[in-house]
Amino acid sequence: MSIKRKLIGFFYPQRCPFCNTIVRAEDIACDSCMQRIRQVQRPILRGAAGVRCVSSFLYDGKVRRLLIRVKFHNRTQHICQVAAILKKDIDACYAKVPFDLITYVPMHIKDQKHRGYNQSELLAKELGKLMNLPVADTLVKVKRTKKQHSLTYSERRTNLRGAFQTAAGAVLKDKTVLLVDDIITSGSTLGYCAKELSKARPAMICCATIANADALADKSAVI
Repeated sequence: MSIKRKLIGFFYPQRCPFCNTIVRAEDIACDSCMQRIRQVQRPILRGAAGVRCVSSFLYDGKVRRLLIRVKFHNRTQHICQVAAILKKDIDACYAKVPFDLITYVPMHIKDQKHRGYNQSELLAKELGKLMNLPVADTLVKVKRTKKQHSLTYSERRTNLRGAFQTAAGAVLKDKTVLLVDDIITSGSTLGYCAKELSKARPAMICCATIANADALADKSAVI
């Protein structure tokens, strides 16, 4: 470990993203949380409008509280920790997929200005570092929509219709793309984004999220 990292760890000790316990700088989370939260030591695999998606956790309990802190309380320092876990699951599920780039679900410019950041963009950048892949801004959210979590499943399917467009200058033809977001529930958000990206004729699109909320209602989604 470098002297710089040791000094940072001394003054700002790393904490478990799930329970806030101080952990070693090289640890992702405390042993207790990793054992309890990762009871199934395999990722959750499902689909998003026909596109394969892998998630590291169920969106429940400590994971839910963690993502609320990240999204709404500026606790973005935990993104690098959960990104390290997600990267392992991406490697496990997409071992033979030669990704060319990583992209992410965008926020509307007004919403991002209000929050100050897009947690999915930060996640994509952390994964880019870990996977040694470029991160590209390939999508733009052109329509401000209602929050997906406040809608029924049927409402979610229409809420995002026409909300996303491929960014000007995005080059995706024959590229293998990893599309990331923080949570997948119905799969509508990732599905609409993947559908829009498909217009640029990529070779393949795969998805990855930190958590899967829909698997709570369908335990068969855990493999």
